[in-house]
Amino acid sequence: MDKFQLSDNEKKLLSVIISVPGDVGIDYLSKITGLPESTINAIIELLKSKGLVREEISYKIVYTLTEEGKKALSEGLPEEKLTSLLLVHGPLSLSAVEAKLGKKELQIALGAARKRGIVEIKGDTIVLNKEKLEEISSDREILKIINEGGSITLDMEKKIEVLIRRGLVKKELKKERRIRAELPLAKLALERSSEVLVKLTSYILTTGNWRNTIIKEYNVEALPPKINPGLPHFYILFIERIKDILKSLGFTEVSGPIVESEFWNFDVLFQAQDHPSREIHDTFWVDYYLKSLDASEEIIERTRTVHETGGKSGGRGWGGFWKLENAMRTILRTQMTSVSARTLASNPKPPFKFFAIGKVFRPDLIDSRHLPEFYQLDAIIGDENMSFSGLLGAITEFFEKMGLKEVRFKPAYFPFTEPSVEGYVKIEPLGWVEVFGAGMFRPEVLEIVGTNVPVGAWGMGLDRLAMALLGIDDIRKLYSKDVNYLRRVFSEKLFKLI
Repeated sequence: MDKFQLSDNEKKLLSVIISVPGDVGIDYLSKITGLPESTINAIIELLKSKGLVREEISYKIVYTLTEEGKKALSEGLPEEKLTSLLLVHGPLSLSAVEAKLGKKELQIALGAARKRGIVEIKGDTIVLNKEKLEEISSDREILKIINEGGSITLDMEKKIEVLIRRGLVKKELKKERRIRAELPLAKLALERSSEVLVKLTSYILTTGNWRNTIIKEYNVEALPPKINPGLPHFYILFIERIKDILKSLGFTEVSGPIVESEFWNFDVLFQAQDHPSREIHDTFWVDYYLKSLDASEEIIERTRTVHETGGKSGGRGWGGFWKLENAMRTILRTQMTSVSARTLASNPKPPFKFFAIGKVFRPDLIDSRHLPEFYQLDAIIGDENMSFSGLLGAITEFFEKMGLKEVRFKPAYFPFTEPSVEGYVKIEPLGWVEVFGAGMFRPEVLEIVGTNVPVGAWGMGLDRLAMALLGIDDIRKLYSKDVNYLRRVFSEKLFKLI
């Protein structure tokens, strides 16, 4: 390729590069020449191939505040507001702090403060650990430094990672390209350059002017741009694969509401109304109160009776008084078993097999293993001859269809099943991984929903199963929108799973 044959844009760009002492950035070249950065990049590659410029690439980590981070800096971190209240008033009840901060901000504040030992919850009371208060002030100082573009020290990076997981700070690896002219060769090329035709028009062809012009060389052996076909997200395909397996085993899919009453999420499943899982640090409450329950008077009364006395189940219940107003509070469902409870209450004719897959919500701090929302599977089997061993056999058959031949069971406790087990499957190279819980519904649950046959149930979080099977080390990658990453995940291993 003749280095002295330059197009108009090549000459234009090279002139600017030569005029700047030292090196120059792509954004500056685009601003001065008026050419888009994509065009600049293409021209630079041509000038590099002719030896007229050289390029230096560097990478640097850049931290910026998210909108949530900016809000926290101006209004205060949720845990700052919480500790300020405790410093002024001393230990406070959950309800008292909720009245000051609101449910959402209290959940965030408790999650952050408890994880770092700043507060403790004793019964229904929040107690402050004053020795840990400097943890909060250091967070604010870091947010301020990032916002003002200050320098980040090594001892700050670990704390910044926590702020990133909370969605207050964004971390980006920025690539910077710097261009420098190869003097004096670049100047000589400009002086001796001859006009090069880069586009043929009908006028040039019909007049024959092309005969007296140098035409830009084209590499006819160059491959065209790679075009990737559109595909569904790999995690959606993974979930669809699980649905297909369950349907092949005779299960029918059912669904239920995301915004659920405590009645269907807890009470019908015989979870006591003072159970810790109903507290604000384990459940997202919705600021909406139902005027009535979407349940018959019969099931409401059976629920009251079973909770207070045990009913005809053979149990003694929880004692005390069951409160309808508590059951009518609304939450974001914490478990897909709420859908199973609704399904059983519809009086399906045995034998039956149902499953539900959907999002559930719990106030966890975001990190590589936790999200405040995740996919969960819940499946139930009911039959006159249904047994605990039959349930374990059905679970084993499901995992065999998934290509997981080795399954182990370990005795466990769950609030609404007895007997119960935790389940482990062998996934190489990880070894034995806990992935599900299972058991037979308690008599109290069956009496409440009006079911007269034994019912086995099992459930699992699909996010962690997918991570283990696909070798993904960060739960957030399951929901990635990075197209290049998604294409890499579509490996042979994934295709075998789907």
